[in-house]
Amino acid sequence: MKIMKLILLLIVVLSFSSLFAQQSYNYEEMTMDEYNALLEEWKGRLEAAQQGIAQEDAQMATVQKQCDETQAQIDATWDEIYTALGSSKEADLAYGKQLQALLSDANAFLSLSPEEIYSRKDELAALTAKLNEYKANNLALLTHNESVLNQIESILKQAEEKGKPSEPDTYTVMRGDYLWRIAAKSDIYGDPYAWSRIYTSNKDQIKDPDLIFPNQIFRVPRQVGPNEHLVVRGEFLSKIAGYSNVYGSPFQWQKLYDANKEVVADPNVIYPYQVLSVPRN
Repeated sequence: MKIMKLILLLIVVLSFSSLFAQQSYNYEEMTMDEYNALLEEWKGRLEAAQQGIAQEDAQMATVQKQCDETQAQIDATWDEIYTALGSSKEADLAYGKQLQALLSDANAFLSLSPEEIYSRKDELAALTAKLNEYKANNLALLTHNESVLNQIESILKQAEEKGKPSEPDTYTVMRGDYLWRIAAKSDIYGDPYAWSRIYTSNKDQIKDPDLIFPNQIFRVPRQVGPNEHLVVRGEFLSKIAGYSNVYGSPFQWQKLYDANKEVVADPNVIYPYQVLSVPRN
């Protein structure tokens, strides 16, 4: 309102300035009557301008009143919506911030390489679980929230697809095969000593590493999966447990051993290419 008044006054001033610029007055030759007549003319114009401002003020007041009434109706409608959802505007604002945080996390995850996504599939699952939790909130029914939820869901699906190229290949066992021979194949690992990787990655199917059967389908992982560790030469359980991405403490080696007793007979002896489970709980 104050800004509009200033604008109108500026228009008046500019009008007078324009008037003065267009007309030249010789006040020394003016009679008193001429001067008074000119002064009255100016006063009339000023009064007209002031009346115009008053009219504009009245119109702006009317418009402002209409805006206030419309906003009140909008607020009342939102109050009814929030009541129906068993929520509130404050809860909606907080919910919106949670969605934006999840959207940021999803975008960051999508920017990872396929190998990183595959190795952190547990994190992707956690993001998806959080999305499903948010979708169960009644506030998810609101259009502005639904839009963000759909965006997050799309990004997480893209991340899942992006990580699929790093999913383990498979190998179908043929008659005469054994783990050492399979691992030595150039299209598998090209190293017979990597047989233990096939064994530990398929221990749900292989009870005895010396006994496998034709037509069994083994996973041949190229990347370490989530909550797994690929043993390399020179490692031992306490060293692995001490890694910051494992437990950060060598004294947690027992936890590793307990989770991998099927493939680690002696906690003091582990072999390269073994894939160890790394329980987080």
